Amino acid sequence: MLQHSEDDWQAMLREWLNAVVKFNPQAQVKWIDETAKIGREKQKQFLQYFTHLLELAVRISTTNEQPQANPETDFAIRLNKITQLHQQEAIINELNKASYYIERNANAKMLFHALSIKLYHIISNNSLILVN
Repeated sequence: MLQHSEDDWQAMLREWLNAVVKFNPQAQVKWIDETAKIGREKQKQFLQYFTHLLELAVRISTTNEQPQANPETDFAIRLNKITQLHQQEAIINELNKASYYIERNANAKMLFHALSIKLYHIISNNSLILVN
């Protein structure tokens, strides 16, 4: 059951990143609407899963070890192809902030819209002023 939930998170993450990277506003809005309906705990779990994959990507890029082949490591290797270490760090910081705000009852649609915009700017290497 736990294995199946990770597959769902990965598909959800893939859909979101495709919408963000390709700057597809319609797909982003659709994804955000669906994500807003899953509940706060699942939203936090999803953000933690994304953080976990980014941490795995950092480990893979900073060590010379060959990770075991599985869907998570394949996804992490793909993340390394579209982001660099400093971008991954910035994304992790934004995901942690988003998780904090979800705990504080932030509006999920507004939060994920803002997070999508921030991710787009981080990934596309545009300058983005992040306010703490």
